Amino acid sequence: MKRTVIFAALLGLVLSAAAFGEVQDFGAFTIDVPAGWTAAKDGETVGITKNDNSAAVSITYDSTDGMTIKDLAEAFVESLKGKDLKEDNGTYTFTFTNANGVESSCVLSGDDKNYALVVMTGIESAPEEINAMVGSLTQK
Repeated sequence: MKRTVIFAALLGLVLSAAAFGEVQDFGAFTIDVPAGWTAAKDGETVGITKNDNSAAVSITYDSTDGMTIKDLAEAFVESLKGKDLKEDNGTYTFTFTNANGVESSCVLSGDDKNYALVVMTGIESAPEEINAMVGSLTQK
């Protein structure tokens, strides 16, 4: 039950969309990466970038190390100089401006052992593709 909680909350925040790419396995989860996007794993984070660099999604899945999701959300907001932290049923959202001056939207969810942080940049450039990717996240 706990394993599905992490991604179930994320799925409720995006529109459902049909899968249209290649399902890729990143250990803790799979995601449907559309054609024209490149995915790479670096440690606990998977970065998925549109080949024209107009949009990106990163997914970090890691241990909470005993922290609550609320404490993690506050720590991420502080370290990223984020704003507009909101909570809905244990899922936290916030925004931050990256080093290139582009605003990113974040969703953080988890349980008492693991968390998933999804960072979406350039949503306006590829809303359907980003929604489909996030909607295809499946925890293993």
